[in-house]
Amino acid sequence: MRLIITIFVFLFSSSVYSDEIPCWMNPDMVPETTQLAVLKTYLLPINLDAPRKDLETRIKHQDYRFIAIGGFGIGYPGLSDKEMLCKYGFRYIMGTSDALEGGEHSKLSHAFSRYAKEYNMALEKKLSAK
Repeated sequence: MRLIITIFVFLFSSSVYSDEIPCWMNPDMVPETTQLAVLKTYLLPINLDAPRKDLETRIKHQDYRFIAIGGFGIGYPGLSDKEMLCKYGFRYIMGTSDALEGGEHSKLSHAFSRYAKEYNMALEKKLSAK
């Protein structure tokens, strides 16, 4: 019985368990982006026609978070290395979803998905070069 308890404690101890959780699913992960940077960039508008320009503005404010959108779970369009989420974090854009409310919502969601893909790909490339 003691052996079973020891194995159970070992398997579910935080150090063993946390090593097995991917960083993008770990609620205890703390990204390098500060709360001040988050607040500053939430106050910035998004230009759907200029994701790279928006990226440069956010980088200038030291916000290195990737864009996350809704769907079947959370997606990170264009991001190939999800491990980067551990270091830089992400910002989930409310209103993106696969439960579309009509034609306008569908059109805007698809336009934003294209924006997010280009944004995330450019950000990943820039951060990988660091």
